[in-house]
Amino acid sequence: MRPLLPLTGAAAVLLASAAVVALVVSPPGNPGRPADDVSDGTGARPVVDDQARRLLDRAAAAPATTPYHGVQFVSAWTSAGATSEVVDVVHDPAGGTTVRSDGTVRVPGRSVTLLAAGAPSIAGGGAVGLLVRHYSVAVAGTGRVAGRPVDVIAVRRPGSAAADPDAARFWLDGASGLVLRREVYDRRGRTTRASAFVEVTVGQGAVPAGAARTAWTATLDRSTLDRMRQHGWHCPAALPGPLTLVDARRGGAGQDIVHLSYSDGIASVSVFEQRGRLDETGLAGHAQRATGDHEVWVRGEVPRRVVWSSGGTVYTVVADAPERTVDAVVAALPHRGSGDGPLGRLGRGLDRVGSWFNPFG
Repeated sequence: MRPLLPLTGAAAVLLASAAVVALVVSPPGNPGRPADDVSDGTGARPVVDDQARRLLDRAAAAPATTPYHGVQFVSAWTSAGATSEVVDVVHDPAGGTTVRSDGTVRVPGRSVTLLAAGAPSIAGGGAVGLLVRHYSVAVAGTGRVAGRPVDVIAVRRPGSAAADPDAARFWLDGASGLVLRREVYDRRGRTTRASAFVEVTVGQGAVPAGAARTAWTATLDRSTLDRMRQHGWHCPAALPGPLTLVDARRGGAGQDIVHLSYSDGIASVSVFEQRGRLDETGLAGHAQRATGDHEVWVRGEVPRRVVWSSGGTVYTVVADAPERTVDAVVAALPHRGSGDGPLGRLGRGLDRVGSWFNPFG
């Protein structure tokens, strides 16, 4: 087992899509322009620093062209305690991202390959556009991560006072734009999720060239989702957070699984729907617990996974999001009787889909 490294603040692996849609960069000269939308209903408008926006757009585009490999420290904090791992990350723009872990006492070792997912099928404006609709962003200085110079981006909730904590911080590699470190904070300033490279090699020759592979190419648009809802698929347009639906796809052996990705620009939640009833023998590593009035199966490590059956459909939620947000998402989805139908082993291989809609791969 690789020893855990004493890195301050660490948390969730950025299991991101390998490609996202970048927004057009605004011209310089207006360092405090308001964004186009507001996320929290307070009336405060996000304020977007133009230099920060340019750096974030560059970070969003970087994984599509830049290979890298390195060692990353990963942790998340919930009411049940902390989960921490050290993982090896290899990213090939053509082949996706492979995350390998030797495991810990609480978390078994595993290797997961996240295939390139392509541009989001629902969201306009890309991941950075989503982020700046909900949050203010500004350059907070410079620093170093894994020996490399970085620009630090502070992400704040609209209307925050100067003394209020940030919502998140990103440390962007000065040479490539890649995110080398990320921390997410609650409203009291406590770190809830973070990740940081302690070793990283960037650029050509960093990883072997791979054949292009794309996960779940059957994208779904809004009109298709509307028709599916009429035939009993749930497919909500939004979830608590507030989380916006940004991508929808079909996959699985018979195209019988629907994969929905939601985000507010920081938190990311994937919801999988498959017709059938849950085969509980396929849930090794999950613990059954009550969430409100509902019984679900939970795997608590990063990323958190929650699985249950409802009305002849198996739901799986895979989340890089605050615990309270995940609980609200689970409560907002259907919870009826398990229903009839064949057993469904939903859960095997879902980590490989590249489920996170996030600016940074």
